[in-house]
Amino acid sequence: MKFSTLILFSMGSTARTIIGGAAMAVADTAATGASSTCANDAASGVATGGAGVHVPVGKDGEGLYTASTKGCFDVIDTATPIILREIEKQSLRPFGVGSSAFHIADYGTADAGTSLGLLTKMVQAIRSKHQSNTENTSTDQKEVVLHYEDQLTNEWQSVFNHAFGLKPVTDAYGNPIPNPYDLGNVFVEGCGVGFHNQCYASESIDFGVSFTAMHWLSAFPSSLRGKDMMHAARCEDTPVPEKEQAARDWKNILKARARELVPGGRFVCVNFCKDSNGYFLGQTDIGVSMWDSFQEAWDQLKEQGLIDEDERLGVSFPNYYRTKHEFLEGLEGDDEITNTLKVVSFEEKVVRCPYREL
Repeated sequence: MKFSTLILFSMGSTARTIIGGAAMAVADTAATGASSTCANDAASGVATGGAGVHVPVGKDGEGLYTASTKGCFDVIDTATPIILREIEKQSLRPFGVGSSAFHIADYGTADAGTSLGLLTKMVQAIRSKHQSNTENTSTDQKEVVLHYEDQLTNEWQSVFNHAFGLKPVTDAYGNPIPNPYDLGNVFVEGCGVGFHNQCYASESIDFGVSFTAMHWLSAFPSSLRGKDMMHAARCEDTPVPEKEQAARDWKNILKARARELVPGGRFVCVNFCKDSNGYFLGQTDIGVSMWDSFQEAWDQLKEQGLIDEDERLGVSFPNYYRTKHEFLEGLEGDDEITNTLKVVSFEEKVVRCPYREL
């Protein structure tokens, strides 16, 4: 997988910094996706917009997304050291300043199973830091609130089954994944407002994370309908409607996170991308192209008479793999962003197809 990681660091009400490592990873073959979003109409208070752009996998309560993926676990494992280092650098809010609890938001969480191991390590790291910086006894644990965010039509029953440990999670090798709720004094909440919008109150989130989710767009440009290409990344000339929609969405994402973070807060965004070699999810220098396989399978349906020509050419994926330039460009030309956010680091990484490695 080719993925990007972005870390937002808030320095106060007038200045916030993106420390981010944008870690981009490429998959050789099939990999994972994540959830999209629903927009929020502030005037009416009704969730609208992108809900349904990405349809959850399986029936609500089954937890099929987590049960079917390994790639997302690998991406999160790769980003974990970056996140734990940022927690070590982070100053904890003193008691009486906002909430005394530490608030973590997991944006585009899907069914919440893949991030459980990381969130457990985050809670432990936060408490260890809190303990070393105070005279608290070992029984005085720092309270932590886990905010799970996804679209209105998400698999919310599975989110809570996983978050509360009602449905245990194992990795691809059958090893149990620890659950942060079992640590005690951990509180769980869900939010159905999509991440393209402000999901939480201003200056309320200490640390936000998002994994393989923010490539999903808030609307359907659908400019590839009637053409042989299914995805913008496959096109020699990037289709303008998808490019412009992705740019608008990314600016909205940055604005929303800047408002939500507390002074000193962080946001780590690990996202699919397209690198300088033209590699992206499912299409790299190793193995067959996942997208060639998609196209061959779809064409076979036409040959077998199961779909007609309009249906064969009707696929246009509503997601977009941004380049490094596009990620950084989102921080420019908007005072609300440029006056509050700064990129401290950006890096690219490759996470190979897990099924090839097994």
